[in-house]
Amino acid sequence: MYKLSVSSKWLILATLSASLLVAGCGNKNNQDNTKADTANAKELNITEDKKEAAIPVEIATVTRGEIHKTYQTITTLEAENEVNIVSRSSGILEKVIVEEGEHVSKGQILAQLDVGQLALELQQTKASLDKLKNESERQAFLYKKHLASDDNLDRSRFDYAAQQAQYDLAKLKFEYATIRSPIDGVITKRSVKQGNLIQLNSQLFTVIDPNSIKAILYLPEKELQQVHPGQKLSLSVDSFADRIIPGEVERIRPTIDTETGTFKVTARINNLLGKLKPGMFGRAELVFDIHSDSLLISEQAIITQDNRSHVFVVKDNKAMQTPITLGIRNNGMVEITKGVNESDKIIISGQQILKNDASIEIING
Repeated sequence: MYKLSVSSKWLILATLSASLLVAGCGNKNNQDNTKADTANAKELNITEDKKEAAIPVEIATVTRGEIHKTYQTITTLEAENEVNIVSRSSGILEKVIVEEGEHVSKGQILAQLDVGQLALELQQTKASLDKLKNESERQAFLYKKHLASDDNLDRSRFDYAAQQAQYDLAKLKFEYATIRSPIDGVITKRSVKQGNLIQLNSQLFTVIDPNSIKAILYLPEKELQQVHPGQKLSLSVDSFADRIIPGEVERIRPTIDTETGTFKVTARINNLLGKLKPGMFGRAELVFDIHSDSLLISEQAIITQDNRSHVFVVKDNKAMQTPITLGIRNNGMVEITKGVNESDKIIISGQQILKNDASIEIING
């Protein structure tokens, strides 16, 4: 049998010892790594738990106040007292005295037709009238003296009356040659120029009374019972976007337009010292109802799912999902008729990712 020398035995023993030492170190490193991984995982879980427990939100307080039920629609401004002035005589337009935009008074002269021919006609008819008047008076004197017949007296009176009518007509034509404003107002349109040949009934000017500007609204039939004379409204127009113009319903047309299904509402408005003009478009808001002492919240707090609404109420740093019943909405605020109490804190930002009983962190105080 082959025998190992002493030196060979020591070599083998040293090799085995070294192998065991390396293996032992490797196992220790693996155990250390496993412990480190476990610790890291726990730390991550703790961090995630902290994040879930501190969802940042913003809150607002339920308050009491007044809220209006309103209806908004488009409106057109019209001048209720608007006059299209036409010529009641014919002739050459000799003079135009006013221009568009000028304020005029009732009876003020706006333009003048040439009256040369009209003046002659007036003189002629006046002379004939005076002649027939004298003849009628002469026949009446003779009749009293039994020197004139009934027929002569009647004929003289008839001729005189007929000529009186001719004279009155000539006088009217002469007066009509002077164009006057029938109302106090503003010239909004001039349709003729100096030197034009004016025919009877020619369009000359348009005059409006700026104090007669009305807002005209057309509302759907279903809103008819909500509107009544004296009802308040507010109006805004693009030309004065920074102004809210007050007004009130003046009258309501009692019939429904069968083609549009709407009814006409005319409203009085404040004309801002005459700055509002016919034809302007605006937006009108009517107040249908007023609820006082109502519980109010911000519209942005409300979450609606399956036609049901709820909010998250803050209790002990938790978000509690709370069903609510809605009332009037207006200008970003909502009346709550059931579900919350005055001074409740509700979440208005961040609630979309919340679940019931979730922990929260309030970031707006």
